Amino acid sequence: MTTNLKKYTGEHIDVTFNRERCIHAAKCVRGLPNVFNLKNKPWINADAETADKIAEVIERCPSGALKYTRKDGQEQEKPKPLTSIEESANGTLFVRGNLSIKQGEEEVQCNRAALCGCGLSKNKPFCDNSHQK
Repeated sequence: MTTNLKKYTGEHIDVTFNRERCIHAAKCVRGLPNVFNLKNKPWINADAETADKIAEVIERCPSGALKYTRKDGQEQEKPKPLTSIEESANGTLFVRGNLSIKQGEEEVQCNRAALCGCGLSKNKPFCDNSHQK
């Protein structure tokens, strides 16, 4: 899974993207199109907005495909004190909290995840949007 990680470095914040976990909810591109722009190469510009705004939009990412590391001394993302699970209309389970998810032999530590609810994902337990096919 780590081979699908891409890091985008900025002066005040670094953004990490895991394409294998992305479910294309587009909260990033709608939230800050000047930072997250699919037409640009690279598609993430970590210096195009303040670190506060970038962190805020990344925390909206339901799958956890986007993460950030603050370099300006401000707080990093903290997990919610209570774990929450929300089911979408297509069966995807959006989970937030201090998560430890077993994927094969690997243990994934994260604050946000989109889990497969249909059984079709090739990236179980994570959703890969196979339900759309």
